Amino acid sequence: MPPYSLLLNILFYTLYQRALSSDSYVMSVQPARLVTSVLFTALLVMSGCVEPTARGSVNSGSGAGESLGSIQIAGSSTVYPLATGWAEAYRDQGGNYTVAVAGGGSGAGAAAVCSTSVDHVDIGSMSRSFKPVEATLIGGERFFECRSSDVLLTQIPIAMDGITVIVSKGGSAEQCLSAMGGISAAQLRWMYSDWTEDDLAYSQYGGLEMSSVTPNNDGDDVREWRDLFDDAACADERINLWGPDAQSGTYEYFGERILCPKCFLGEYGYPVEGYYPRMENSADDNVIINGVSSDDLAIGFFGYAYYEVHQAVLTAIGVSANQTHGANDAIEPVVDPSSTTIRNESYHPLSREIYLVVDNASWERVLPFLEFGFSEQGQTVISEVGYVPLPESTYSSTMAILGAQKVDVSESNATAE
Repeated sequence: MPPYSLLLNILFYTLYQRALSSDSYVMSVQPARLVTSVLFTALLVMSGCVEPTARGSVNSGSGAGESLGSIQIAGSSTVYPLATGWAEAYRDQGGNYTVAVAGGGSGAGAAAVCSTSVDHVDIGSMSRSFKPVEATLIGGERFFECRSSDVLLTQIPIAMDGITVIVSKGGSAEQCLSAMGGISAAQLRWMYSDWTEDDLAYSQYGGLEMSSVTPNNDGDDVREWRDLFDDAACADERINLWGPDAQSGTYEYFGERILCPKCFLGEYGYPVEGYYPRMENSADDNVIINGVSSDDLAIGFFGYAYYEVHQAVLTAIGVSANQTHGANDAIEPVVDPSSTTIRNESYHPLSREIYLVVDNASWERVLPFLEFGFSEQGQTVISEVGYVPLPESTYSSTMAILGAQKVDVSESNATAE
């Protein structure tokens, strides 16, 4: 069970995200930040847990007397619970730096860590890797240079997550999918793609075997539960879709894994494939939770940690990796998301790493915080907030990066003296 103060932070972050997703925020960023800051000040002071900053982020103050400085983190809503959990635990064990954590989405995290202006952060949090327009790989698989600036970056994987397909617990959608035995990647594509059924079946980049994907399709061009399976449990009603918004790394990752990847990314020479226009989306995962849990005909997706906290009202659906056939005919087994299947990546294709991306100029400040995150205490926080520790090989390679940075920081300090 996550610590009480962390649950409070997630609640307050929900209010923050709702403020940011309002129409007023689209029209005017500063008024929304002002309202959000005032709201955070009142609630967080009463809680006695954390302090707000002028940026609208959650500030986990130093626990060892006078702070040596601050570490600014911004980006993914998926990474937010873990970044906040680490920040609080780091403070509580006497960390010498104030750690401020803000959301905004993986795209916002990438932009902020690459920025050379006042919105620059030391660490961008991301639930996906960089897009080619954001940063260029310059060495190994973890080192990047920003496209918009000369900022050099190191990508630090911090945990594993599984994008979890969810429906309302005990509802019609759960009964239908239970009768089907789960869902395949091909069936998710049929649900979420904006392509016509003919395109999905006959396009060069389609390839869905529609007689297997939707064996009971009535041909009315409405994507209904009954199309998937001829069973009384499957309602002859439209499937209501939910997901994150376009700023989210989860939105990007799901699109790349379930739709045609190059079509979704808009690469030259490929027909564009996007999400079905009727999909409801939100930057706030709690809006998705409420939307799906209150609608028996809805299906949605988000990070595993949010499902873990809301199992009382949501059911996770097992997924087969098959990209052409339905779950009943798939060679690949239906796999339920769990800490085991996410860590060993048998929950394919929706298992993924999540990241903190460090501005290389900030290593002296951020290294103690990241070393704490990879300590025994920091690794315990990963499970407490619902994520999955890295596989041993990834953990070891990441520790090697941190070790090399520690040597560099020590040498730089010795030279300065």
